[in-house]
Amino acid sequence: MTQPRTRRPNSRYRWTRAKALAFLDLLYHGRSVAAAAREVGMSRQSAYRLRERLGADFAAVWREAQRSGAIRRAVLQEV
Repeated sequence: MTQPRTRRPNSRYRWTRAKALAFLDLLYHGRSVAAAAREVGMSRQSAYRLRERLGADFAAVWREAQRSGAIRRAVLQEV
């Protein structure tokens, strides 16, 4: 008799390291949280849950990426 196969969580529906890094890069390039999350296949709500779960260091990088993105947008609007 064979053992039933256990199912692995589908990374398509979960945050991975690659998705989190791509998300932060998109914030850095001026995308909104909703747009960046959507571009990596996740929801805005799940992005905020991820930030809460990963804690202060991740939240600080998130804020810095958003700040840099806002500066980039402002500079590009002046050109």
